[in-house]
Amino acid sequence: MILLTSAIILFSSNILTNIFSLIIEKEYFIPEQSSIFTFKETVKNDGSSDVWRYGEDCTNYYYNLSTFKNDVLFFPKKKINNCPGFNPENITTWCGIKIPKTIFTTDSYLKSNK
Repeated sequence: MILLTSAIILFSSNILTNIFSLIIEKEYFIPEQSSIFTFKETVKNDGSSDVWRYGEDCTNYYYNLSTFKNDVLFFPKKKINNCPGFNPENITTWCGIKIPKTIFTTDSYLKSNK
């Protein structure tokens, strides 16, 4: 019973947050690999928009590429154990993910200005 109650609270909070964000922010989207029921924004964009930068669901971590086509990079959670140094909020640590050269991240900016 406790497990069922916890699952209901988790899913209802995600769906309510996602519906609210989809209504108030025209650029907000849910990755097509995910679901309005399970997607959770973990890091907001630094700009004036309320669009997410990083997110996750039960199976993947996501990085929003901020393109007009709503492209994302995603990393399967089942691969974490085979990815030393993995950080879900730093795409440069996602093993096997090819980061487009057009992506400008805070991490790359900090590294280039040391």
